[in-house]
Amino acid sequence: MNKLITIIVFTLLVCQISATTQIDSVALENDFVKVMRQSSIGYNKNDTVFGKRIIVALTDTKLKSSKINKTLKRGEVCVFQPNEKYIITTGDFFEVAVKKNHPTPKVPEKWIEPAKNTVVYDDAELRIFEERLNGGDTRELHSHAQRVVVRLNEVQLTDPRYKPNGTPGGGIQVPNTVRFAEPMIHVVKNLSKTPLFNIIIEFKVR
Repeated sequence: MNKLITIIVFTLLVCQISATTQIDSVALENDFVKVMRQSSIGYNKNDTVFGKRIIVALTDTKLKSSKINKTLKRGEVCVFQPNEKYIITTGDFFEVAVKKNHPTPKVPEKWIEPAKNTVVYDDAELRIFEERLNGGDTRELHSHAQRVVVRLNEVQLTDPRYKPNGTPGGGIQVPNTVRFAEPMIHVVKNLSKTPLFNIIIEFKVR
């Protein structure tokens, strides 16, 4: 009986540890970025792989460095340069580490600037913006380059030129998830009452 209890307790502990490591893990990795969930790759002055690191807060996230001591609210962003050290003391977040030798980003053949977004960071390599669209609203024809998309609100999107009412279960934005998106030109309608809110980290052609 004691042996059975020991086995059960051990199994529960393993399950608990596994559940934790699934949260604190790599959420996405490709030739452009490595994205960690509630974890950090850390700072190394001899690092030849990673450059900028971008923190996207999912809950209140406290950051400390030689330059800042602040708490990011959900959806707020902080960008650290390759030579900047920082620590994250509390919070749930994504850390997007940009790879130094990433490929030349792909862009669509035609560029149409998207409206109704707010740029929060811009440099020669990338720009970061809040992608917002009210419930029922439409963003007219616009372009995207290759980009990281952090989804914050659950909404359903469609391109009304082809599927005005969407499809059952299609175009759903799942909160607290991240994906890498390819270049495109499209129209977007928010079919939900909830506003769209994404953080977009979009690469530029240098």
